[in-house]
Amino acid sequence: MWIRLLLLATVFWVGTGFSAPTEGQQLIVSGNPQLIHPQLGAYVEKIVPGAEREYAVEVSNPTEHEITALLYMAEAIPALGGGKDFTLPDDPDLGAAAWFTTPDRTITLRAGETQHFSVKLRFPALVQPGQYIAVIGVYDNQDQAVEVTDDALARFVTHIVRKTGLQVVLNYKLDEAKPPQAIPHSITYGQENEKAFLSILLMNEGGSLSKPEMKVLVKKLEEDKPVLQLATHFDSIYAGTVAQHRAELSRPLAPGSYVAEVSTTVNGYTVQRVLTFEVEGEEERTRWGTASSGEVVQVAEDGSPLPSAWFGLHRLYLYIGLLLLLAIVTWLRKRNDKRRDKEPH
Repeated sequence: MWIRLLLLATVFWVGTGFSAPTEGQQLIVSGNPQLIHPQLGAYVEKIVPGAEREYAVEVSNPTEHEITALLYMAEAIPALGGGKDFTLPDDPDLGAAAWFTTPDRTITLRAGETQHFSVKLRFPALVQPGQYIAVIGVYDNQDQAVEVTDDALARFVTHIVRKTGLQVVLNYKLDEAKPPQAIPHSITYGQENEKAFLSILLMNEGGSLSKPEMKVLVKKLEEDKPVLQLATHFDSIYAGTVAQHRAELSRPLAPGSYVAEVSTTVNGYTVQRVLTFEVEGEEERTRWGTASSGEVVQVAEDGSPLPSAWFGLHRLYLYIGLLLLLAIVTWLRKRNDKRRDKEPH
């Protein structure tokens, strides 16, 4: 009985969105240690228009299970907060990834196995001065099944996506390229799960990697007193891309209009821009709000609650009604039993 209840609870847990954590490490991708840049951990070289190159790739499986993955060429993109990331296999190749002539391939590695590969590229005949970054990536997309058995069988599938890669940094006439920049682009305010956040976007309009420092001073419009100050730095913003910094605030901002002075510094050069954003009041929130009990309440355009579903907000009253009905039925049965006991046989 208890096993079946546990099985039912497991199925409910899975049905409500549970995902099992990934066990073990993902595949490890590395290159020729004699040619890898010690600080960047990447292949780094100068572009020669029209020339061809070949890069060695080593893929290791440190897990205890066989893994089948895709070895492919990807575009470098900034991650959330300015970290390093790269595109997925189905994303278009619009930069240096399109220069590789080696097609994507499926690889299978046994537990503990290491395999060696090589990929080739051909530089285009015409290249604009700047820095180009591609990634030799490995994409591991698996469905793992977990089974629980008693008298019945429960089976659920956990979707696991893992990727890792090796950067290839290609430079061409950097002295003629636009210097790296970090231009403040926009700032927005939002709340999630009763927490407040500021999201700030920076654009690198330069021709090479940017690693800026950023300071933000927030004031309420037409007031001189600062309500928020923060300072941070970005790990990297690739040339021609946008990076985002998401700062969690210690407390929500009061409704109203705000002005933010955002300044960035790259290689001693500082750019400052004044950006504005709004913090909406409760009556201006979206059509979905959160009740104090944690339940989601739908409201109309004017903010008034919509009629509740039969099994919606009033389910507490339903439970109380069922308990009262059960109590009445129990009392009637006891009364009938006493009446039958008093009747002559």
